[in-house]
Parts: sequence; C-alpha cells; structure tokens
Amino acid sequence: MPGDNPKAPADPRTTLRDLVTVLDVAGKLLEELAGDPILQRVLEAFRLMPMEDRPVIVSDIEREGQARRLSCATDATTGQSMHPNPNARLYMRLHESVVPRNLLERDELMLAMLSGMRVSPLLLMPDIHASWIDGTREAIEHLDAPTRATVAQLLGEVLALVEDPAVAPPYETRTSRAS
Repeated sequence: MPGDNPKAPADPRTTLRDLVTVLDVAGKLLEELAGDPILQRVLEAFRLMPMEDRPVIVSDIEREGQARRLSCATDATTGQSMHPNPNARLYMRLHESVVPRNLLERDELMLAMLSGMRVSPLLLMPDIHASWIDGTREAIEHLDAPTRATVAQLLGEVLALVEDPAVAPPYETRTSRAS
C-alpha cells in the first residue's frame, strides 16, 4: 500500500507548511531576543568575559537564580526574601600572594606611594568617599592584630612625613614598634 511505506515522500504542501511554521516561530523568537536590551547587555558582557571564566560565572548566575526562585516561593512562609544586590561582585580579589623582594626596593616603593598619594583626592569625592570608608573598614576587619598595628604605625609615620618631610622617625623607632 502506498500510504504504508515510511520512506514514501511526504506531501510537498505539508513539508512547505511545516517549514513556514518553523520559520515563523524562529522569526518571532529572533524578534523577542533582539528586542530585549537587558539580554543584549548580558550577551555583550559574556562575550567580553575571558573564556575560562564563563563556566564559573554561568554556574553562579544559575545558582543565584534558583535561590531567588526558591525565595519567592517560600517568602510568605519563612518571612525571608531575596533581592538583587546592586553591589554584588562575581570576582574576588586575592591578596595572599608573596611580594617579591625586588618590588620592595626604594625606588619602586617611592613610585607606588607617589601614585597612591596622587590619586588620594579622588577618595574625598562625595560619591566615592563613603564607599572608600566602607571598603577600608571591611579590609581592616580582615587583618589580624599585629598587621593592624603595623598599618597604624606606618600611617602614623606617613602622617609625620606629610607634616614635615624633612623629619622622619628614626629607623630604630619604626622597627621596634613593628615587632
């Protein structure tokens, strides 16, 4: 029987109708995706991201999206809800690396201090200063007591040098306070 042959050619009109349906759905999907400016921003940010970071970042976004959906489903029961954090970071900064001794030579130290001091006026700008205070406070919370004492000593010495660059605390005083 002609209709029982699975390899028989399909009706060209049916095939054409199916193709038109697929193209119509594809066109609507394309319009929807292209018309979403937030999606365009996400795609551009993802495109510019280092390739090796993408799996971790996508996992983070998926995990957070799942947590948010769960929060929405349970907030009436638990009394807890989640909201987007406008200050969230996907990358963390690591400061545990050992600084090579050659980077601590006098000229390199001078240039690093000069660079830091020259940009310090930016820290007093109203829209930056509060963030600097909060960030500095949090950074200090991560320090142990001896490191905090060292920072206090060095900042005291910087203050003395700013007030009178010709008079520096004696070297013995500086090292005895650090130990």
